[in-house]
Amino acid sequence: MSSPSTSSEHCPHHVHFDGSIKENLEADNSIGYQKSGEDAVTVHLGFLQINHRYLLELQLPTNVLPAFLSGERITIARDERTIPNVNCKFIEFSGKMKGHFDLKIEFMAHKEKLLREELHLVNVQNTDEKLKLVLSARVLGRGKGTPMLRNGVHCVGIEADEESEASDWQGFSSQGDPEKEGD
Repeated sequence: MSSPSTSSEHCPHHVHFDGSIKENLEADNSIGYQKSGEDAVTVHLGFLQINHRYLLELQLPTNVLPAFLSGERITIARDERTIPNVNCKFIEFSGKMKGHFDLKIEFMAHKEKLLREELHLVNVQNTDEKLKLVLSARVLGRGKGTPMLRNGVHCVGIEADEESEASDWQGFSSQGDPEKEGD
């Protein structure tokens, strides 16, 4: 009878991934960018969790952006002529880097299921040159699990839930109600 091998290749409790599989898993965990009009880009954020605030570190590829963003020295800011989005806040524009633009945005996942928020940006040198970012995410409700965040998506806070079970409020009662007292 042969003795059991101590080599890791014969041990059934070790999982080894081929290098190409690991690279594919990391590539699939990226934020998706899709041109969705002449001056619009849809940003696919993946799964998020309700009532969580996220910092998005976007790397917008130049090939999905409007033509005016092809220049080297472009500065982008929030379009002050549009109504500000309370769930989506422009934080920082770092400029052009190796085929993409770096942006930071704060994003609040405020409702369950499919969530789409718009952020309107402009070229500071020419405010007629606009860029509309449509941020799209699938938001998991309370108790539905914790999603694996995509690269560039960071949770920075959790907002208080209005429907907390820890509330001591007893609700409405018929005591003191003049309409119910005569019954």
